[in-house]
Amino acid sequence: MYVSLTAIRVPPTQMQTMIQLLETHYLSAARQQPGFIRSYLLEQIDDPNRAQLIQVWNSQADLEAFRQSGVSDEANRTLHQQIPGLQMQSQGYVVRVQPGDTLPPA
Repeated sequence: MYVSLTAIRVPPTQMQTMIQLLETHYLSAARQQPGFIRSYLLEQIDDPNRAQLIQVWNSQADLEAFRQSGVSDEANRTLHQQIPGLQMQSQGYVVRVQPGDTLPPA
C-alpha cells in the first residue's frame, strides 16, 4: 500500500469552503480511480486553519496514474483559484506494517 499525506493550510474562515471543494472536485474523482482505497481529512483542533488529507492507494503507481490523468491538476487549480492563499504540501509513504502484522523484535 501507499499513503499520500497532504498538509493543508487555509486562510481564516475558509476551511468549510476548502472541504466542500476538495470533496466535489478532488475526492469524488479519486474514488473512481483504480487503486484508490480510502481517504481521511483530519482537521486540526487547536488551529482551525490547518488540516491533513490522508489518501490510501494500492500503490504509488496508482496515485501517479491519477495525477497524470489531469483530473488531479484540474482539481488543484480549482481549489487554488477559489481559495487564494491556500497552501498544500504532499509527501508519500510506502506502508510497511499493516493491521495484523507482527513487528520483528527489536
